[in-house]
Amino acid sequence: MSMATTMIAIKPLFSPLTHHRSSRNARLHHHPTRMPLSLNRVATRLATSLASAAAAPPSAAESLVDDFDPELPIEEALTPPSSWYTDPSFLDLELDRVFYRGWQAVGCTDQVKSPQDFFTGRLGNVEFVVCRDDNGKIRAFHNVCRHHASLLASGSGKKSCFVCPYHGWTYALNGALLRATRVKGFRNFDVKEFGLIPLKVATWGPFVLLNFEKDVSPDQEVGSDIAAKEWTCSCVDILGNNCIDPSLTYLWKRECTLECDWKVFCDNYLDEGYHVDQPTVLMILTDSE
Repeated sequence: MSMATTMIAIKPLFSPLTHHRSSRNARLHHHPTRMPLSLNRVATRLATSLASAAAAPPSAAESLVDDFDPELPIEEALTPPSSWYTDPSFLDLELDRVFYRGWQAVGCTDQVKSPQDFFTGRLGNVEFVVCRDDNGKIRAFHNVCRHHASLLASGSGKKSCFVCPYHGWTYALNGALLRATRVKGFRNFDVKEFGLIPLKVATWGPFVLLNFEKDVSPDQEVGSDIAAKEWTCSCVDILGNNCIDPSLTYLWKRECTLECDWKVFCDNYLDEGYHVDQPTVLMILTDSE
């Protein structure tokens, strides 16, 4: 049986899927005595990218959460305030507390079925690349060159290595820096220190899961059951027994861009999805094939 996925890219004025990258902060100067310092600055910026991407929100945003009581009975519950859908500082809070902490499903194992397969994506302000190395291990990295912070790869496909389109810095599929152009003579430059910044990766059934927490060591192995439990919480048994079909295979994905806050889409899906009958769903899937 085959499986197709639909990727919903919600791209409003304030969206967790909006990508921002500052080339000014990423640049380093080609000077023998200063380059290592600049490279270390890039490394530090990448290692703390999650913290900078989700900067500490104003206390007003946190107070909005503190004033909201999720334990109220449904008869007494109130709709979240509109600022939760429009305030950029609240989005920063969501990125930090919801999207960057814990596990997130970012793709399917069939997308990296064989060695040298890869796919890319973005969560919030973080660009990532997932690949299967030559030894068959699935790995994930920040999709950013350690030189000028250019994006390394795009889309999906097959690569024996990642070559930066800017200056040709080349990385192995295990993240190691293989080749750095025009660095001869630079002081204190150690190739081993400037590999790609890794992300923690795990799989559960057909899903590839990433963990963007900066305090979580990417080198520590995590079992699929542990990652799944953290990802799905109390639903892990229900989903594991009823929703994971090992016969499904990945074929393609469809991306849709919606001009709204990500919660608007979720709210409408949860509230109105029951109005769509099964024949309509089958017709949509059939037409898309």
